[in-house]
Amino acid sequence: MLGRISELMEGLQEVSDNIAHDLRTPLTRLRNHAEAALAFGGDAATYRQALEKTIEESDQLIRIFNALLLIARADAGGDLGPLQPLDIGEAARSVAELYEPIAEEAGVALTVHAEDGLNVRGNRELIGQAIANLMDNALKYGASPKGAGEAEAKPDVVITARRVGGSVVLTVADRGPGIEAADRVRVLDRFVRLEGSRSRPGSGLGLSLAAAVARMHGGTVELEDNQPGLRVRLTLPAAADDRPQSRAPAELVLNDRNAR
Repeated sequence: MLGRISELMEGLQEVSDNIAHDLRTPLTRLRNHAEAALAFGGDAATYRQALEKTIEESDQLIRIFNALLLIARADAGGDLGPLQPLDIGEAARSVAELYEPIAEEAGVALTVHAEDGLNVRGNRELIGQAIANLMDNALKYGASPKGAGEAEAKPDVVITARRVGGSVVLTVADRGPGIEAADRVRVLDRFVRLEGSRSRPGSGLGLSLAAAVARMHGGTVELEDNQPGLRVRLTLPAAADDRPQSRAPAELVLNDRNAR
C-alpha cells in the first residue's frame, strides 16, 4: 500500500510538472497575440485576426483540460453515464468518413474493414472520440514511410474491426516510422511526446485519452509493430444481443482533434 501511495504521489508530481511545461507555450502565445494587437494597432481586419488567433489558442487549452479531466475521471473509476448499444464497425466507418478529406490531403489511403454486428455497450461519445484519436494519430505520424526505397512501406492507414472471443477488437495500422518497443507503454501516459513528433502540433494526450476511455469500459489499448509502422489495438468487451443505432454521431468525434 505504501509503495502504491508513493507511486501515485510521484505520478501526481510528474503530471503537475508536465502540465506546467506543456501549457506554458500556448499561454505565452495567447498573451503575445493580444499584446501584439494592442502594441501595433491597425484596422479592424488586424484586430479580427488577433482575436481569431486568441480564440484558437483558448480552444486548444480547453481541449487539453477536457482531456485531462477525462483521463483523471477514468483513473478514479468515474461513472460512464447512460450506457448505449454501439456497433464498433459502424462507428469506425462513420469516423473514417470525417477523416477522408484529411487523408486525401496528406496523400494517405484510408481503408476500413469491419465485420457486421460488433456490438458493445458504453458511452457513444467517449468511444467515438477514442477511435477518432487513433485515426488522427495514424494520419499525423504514419503518413510518411519508414525509409526511402522500401516499396512495401506505402502511406496508408488501415482500420479493421472484428470479434475475438468475448471481445470486439479495433486496430488502426499505419506505415509510418512506428514507435520503438521500449516506448510503446510510455506513450500511453499523459503529455508523452517522442522526439519525432515534437515538430507537429499536439499535446501528447491522444493515446492517453484513448487508453483512459478503454479502461473506463473494461478494455485495453495496446501498441504493436506493423512492420513497418505502428498498429494500435483497442479491445472492448462485446455486448450480448444488443441492437445498436445505425450510425455513430459524426459531430462528436472532432471536438478534441488537436489534443494529441
